[in-house]
Amino acid sequence: MSDAISNHAAQWRQLCEAAVLELDPEKLPARIAEARIAVLNRLEGGFQNLSEGEQLALQDALDMLHVLGDIAKREIVEQKTGT
Repeated sequence: MSDAISNHAAQWRQLCEAAVLELDPEKLPARIAEARIAVLNRLEGGFQNLSEGEQLALQDALDMLHVLGDIAKREIVEQKTGT
């Protein structure tokens, strides 16, 4: 695997991890968006060059980011309404 490909693979994983570990609800939507863009860029950048394992990991990451986004939206609404 070339260094550029390896870096892209590591980047989307690091950004997803940063989103999952973000504790500040105000920063979470931006972390999620950044990670989602990195995952989509990885998919668009050479789907045929991805291993089956990475393809599955990317899809799992998108699913996880979607759920995390829903949770973040709920938390922001709860903070604003005080419920």
